[in-house]
Amino acid sequence: MSVRKHAFTELMPKLVENQPFIFFAGIIRIIIGLAVLVGNGPWGSTAIQNVVALIGWISLLRGIVMLLVTTEQQRRLIEFWRKDTTFYIAVALMLVLGGYLARAGFAA
Repeated sequence: MSVRKHAFTELMPKLVENQPFIFFAGIIRIIIGLAVLVGNGPWGSTAIQNVVALIGWISLLRGIVMLLVTTEQQRRLIEFWRKDTTFYIAVALMLVLGGYLARAGFAA
């Protein structure tokens, strides 16, 4: 995402125009979130279990939001995420979270 920011930010507004895709992606996110929560439990006793559960909850909530928000609200959310500061903060968080999960998963 950080290497091809322009391509990524240009694609996002085009996805809003494809409402069947938004619906399908929302359903898939709900299924993934529920699968993670069922497989891991709603919360765990270790830090890694809590991180995985948090990812499951976030995926579930994002799926529900994708089904409920209007097209105009989706456009405003995309404009918020297209800002340089917000975009790079999100990329940095994903890198840190991915590194933590890789370390925890392979070190065990």
